[in-house]
Amino acid sequence: MNFIEKYFKKNQNNNSASYAIEGEVLRLKGQFKKALTKFNNAIELESTNDMFYASRSEVKRSLNDYNGALSDIEKAIHINPTVNRYKRIQQELQKNI
Repeated sequence: MNFIEKYFKKNQNNNSASYAIEGEVLRLKGQFKKALTKFNNAIELESTNDMFYASRSEVKRSLNDYNGALSDIEKAIHINPTVNRYKRIQQELQKNI
């Protein structure tokens, strides 16, 4: 177990940012199913955070769940339509469906 994993086990206080950070670490490690659970938890606590949906979209895309990824990136766009990166991701995902 690395430092970051130990930190989260010790300091997990069930706030949305903690879940999202842990989800990102797991995503970067290629542990997509675990990352998905963490982003689900983050969104459950803070459903108006566009970055959580965008990150979960990336995880779903890595799991070849293109419909789920598209749905999440569209939620991110709905929450924050000013992020052009989300629109580019949406276009890429639409090509895979």
